[in-house]
Amino acid sequence: MDVLVHGVGRDRSVDGILRLIEVAGQERPLAQLLAEMCPHVAAIASADIVSVYVREHGPAGDCLVMRGNVGFPASAVGTVSLRVGEGITGLTAECMRPVTVAVAETDASYKHVPGLGEEHFPSFLAVPLLGTGRVVGVLVLQRRSVEMFDAGEIALATALGAPIVLAIESARRRTADRQKGRSARLAGVPMVPGTAMGRVAVIPTLTGLPESSSVDPIDLGGALDRLRGDLERASRRLRGEQDAEVRRALDNLELALVDQRFRERLLSGTSSIGQGGVLGALRGVARDYARVPYRVPVRGGAIEPALEERAREIEDLCVLLYASATRANMLPHGGVWLGERIGAFVALCAVARGASALVSDVRLDDGPGLAIARAGEIPVVSQVDGLYAWVRPGDLVVVDADVGILRINPAESSVESFRKSRG
Repeated sequence: MDVLVHGVGRDRSVDGILRLIEVAGQERPLAQLLAEMCPHVAAIASADIVSVYVREHGPAGDCLVMRGNVGFPASAVGTVSLRVGEGITGLTAECMRPVTVAVAETDASYKHVPGLGEEHFPSFLAVPLLGTGRVVGVLVLQRRSVEMFDAGEIALATALGAPIVLAIESARRRTADRQKGRSARLAGVPMVPGTAMGRVAVIPTLTGLPESSSVDPIDLGGALDRLRGDLERASRRLRGEQDAEVRRALDNLELALVDQRFRERLLSGTSSIGQGGVLGALRGVARDYARVPYRVPVRGGAIEPALEERAREIEDLCVLLYASATRANMLPHGGVWLGERIGAFVALCAVARGASALVSDVRLDDGPGLAIARAGEIPVVSQVDGLYAWVRPGDLVVVDADVGILRINPAESSVESFRKSRG
């Protein structure tokens, strides 16, 4: 009986997959595992770019977050996020089938992500990462050459995805085991110093708002007036602030709230009974503004940063209007507010309503939102790994933004210690 023993010189794919399986079984944070696995995948598959998107449940519902990458700027990891069904990557997750194109930008499903430089790597292959009964993520390979990945390469990528699925599901099982006590200590990056304690409130997104919420259809006008009152309170608190970004944000919010065309556009969508009219109008306005940057392209296929920032501000304003229009106290006084981004309007509202702290799971750039939080003395922590896996609305959280630590549902002794430290 002839036996073939694979040893030195055996197929690099076999060696590579065995190494990936070895790494996947290690009890380390998922981010560390994927950081080690992506270069191995790139070497085996001869890919210039390898990205691992993990399916996660955030404030906007299920999304695909880039948690591992080799080839793109390091800042992309944990920052780039797509909805299921959005872009070629989201389409792959939605249809649960591999998708490959020779030039990604020419595909109808393509979504450009500013700052990545992925236009230099047009050849694109996305493979769904199939876990127990559902897609747990997407593996994406890209190359500089303009050509389709062939059937053999698709099969190889699918095989390479299996150890990644193992790493994702093992990490989630470990997280679930740790969460049984629902108490945790999470680390992030301190952005604005200070300490605070409060109950968690999640800053919603328009796409993630529930359709069943009850909202008075005539209350949107009142919500505009209440937000104007918030602006006045924030202005009084920040009176004399010399930071130009803070003053500009105050001016921008005031202009938006007194803009008659903006008001008429919102109120025109609330003729239907119930909250559908309100939410539909808000989504329509945000969608219109979100499309503007893509209608005014600049050189290289990028979009105008000022227009993109304006679209984000309007979407945040629509979210705040919804929160003011509802009977529920979505963003309470003294709460620890969690959000994907901390824009200028959100920060102004936080100052006006006395939020105790602002926290994000992604990297925050130093912009008007942070300038306002700093002026209002609201502690901020960003890049908190595992934030939405651990934290639930209503949880008690102690935020130490001097060192970037969050204590979720701390012991009574820790709560008393914090209270005594604050006098």
